[in-house]
Amino acid sequence: MKKVLLATTALVAFAGVASADVNLSGSARFGLKYTDTPAVGHSKTSLEKRMTINIDVSTETDSGLELGGRIRLRSDENTYGAAVPAGGPFAAPTGGGSGISGANVYLKAGGFKLTVGNIDGAIESMPGVYNGSVGLDGNGWSALTTNTADEGYFGWDAFSSRGQGNNGAIINYAVGDFAAALSYAAFNDVTANPDVVAAHLAYTFGDWTAALGYQDGGTGGAQFDKTVITISGKLGDFGVGLAYADNNNTSKYTLNGSYTMGATTISAFISDDSSDGTGTLATIATDNPWGLGVTYDLGGATLVAGYTNSEVGVKRATAGIKFKF
Repeated sequence: MKKVLLATTALVAFAGVASADVNLSGSARFGLKYTDTPAVGHSKTSLEKRMTINIDVSTETDSGLELGGRIRLRSDENTYGAAVPAGGPFAAPTGGGSGISGANVYLKAGGFKLTVGNIDGAIESMPGVYNGSVGLDGNGWSALTTNTADEGYFGWDAFSSRGQGNNGAIINYAVGDFAAALSYAAFNDVTANPDVVAAHLAYTFGDWTAALGYQDGGTGGAQFDKTVITISGKLGDFGVGLAYADNNNTSKYTLNGSYTMGATTISAFISDDSSDGTGTLATIATDNPWGLGVTYDLGGATLVAGYTNSEVGVKRATAGIKFKF
């Protein structure tokens, strides 16, 4: 009798799994990275590696309503070891190691999608924000107009690959060439981490996409008010992008471009950061951030190399290989 009950239970369990979609996907990279200004105890050159596995599930109701969710497994070292001025911008996200993310779950009907939990906010998911970045791991992400010396780096809501994330909600809507997003991150400590509201609008016309984003970062936290404008597109084998952001009254512009010839793509960016030492972190932008990058498509994997100079003069280089699965 026990064997019959166990067999019946197993069949019911597998039947439940079979009625839904469970998908694995991910990416990996490895190579070398260099900084000319390492922190104390760090060498100028180090190994770079990362592996990410996404677990996505989805199901559909009889009425056609789609429900699903995601969790992520990640392992890397995720450190740059680059010295920065006291009170200055982050050299890059710190921490690292191996871990599992908090989940997000979603409901989708037609062009409408509601996602709650560990979300990407409206600025993180805005088209064109990451355009211009070069190197194996972004080389510090100084190409982003939303990253400045005075107001710091990554001051918006994004999916946490090794933590519970921001416990927020985002509504996405897409119809034809138009897309919009509205996100809200609810924090328990409203003094240290205020509630953050952000939105973006995007429109695609031919090979070009223009987007406008805004974030209300509240008061007293590490996330600030932002207004972001991006436009990017293609002219034959050339790619062009222009972005501007007002980061709590600190402005930054980035111009980027690329040229593809066969399997090789050469790219570059240059930025202007207005940080003058009077902002929240009071760090002067001494240089114009700029970078050069090159990629070579191996068919299933990509060789990558890049060199950048940040707004505070930190120079980085990375080279290696990355692939998706």
